[in-house]
Amino acid sequence: VKVSGGAKSTQGVAAHFQYIGRRGELEIETDDGERLAGKDVAAKLVEDWDLDIDAALDYCASMERGGRRQPKLVHNIILSMPSKTPPARLLAASRDFAREEFALKHRYAMVLHTDQAHPHVHLVVSAHNIEGGRLNIRKADLRRWREQFARHLRNHGLEANATPAQLRGRLSDHQKDGI
Repeated sequence: VKVSGGAKSTQGVAAHFQYIGRRGELEIETDDGERLAGKDVAAKLVEDWDLDIDAALDYCASMERGGRRQPKLVHNIILSMPSKTPPARLLAASRDFAREEFALKHRYAMVLHTDQAHPHVHLVVSAHNIEGGRLNIRKADLRRWREQFARHLRNHGLEANATPAQLRGRLSDHQKDGI
């Protein structure tokens, strides 16, 4: 489970939907079970999610805070597994994870990519809560999501665990140079 960024504008969200849908070639599955494909899917999802209203609300809120930077409209999350993982099982586990974590709270859509060595699912989640709050992702949320996702993978017959990086011997993501 990795947060790969997000978008602060409706154009950015549409561009990301275009990217993950491979310009209309891949099917995008939404939180209400719809499966959409085609070149107009990105614009349809931006309109359906009312992201223009969310963007206007974010702009007003940022002006009240003295013009601080715009918050994200959506979060881009990647759920990936090693090569030789059956893509259908990965998608089913991703669907269960997204439903458990975001259903009835945040709009979301997902796409399975199998064009690289390892299958992965791109999950786009609206930062705005349906009830009026916001999704602010913290390290504790990522840890919990990894544990939940591993549980869903195991439920679908895939071996997975959510071992923290420190236990895997990875103490730092970067090498410090002498400068």
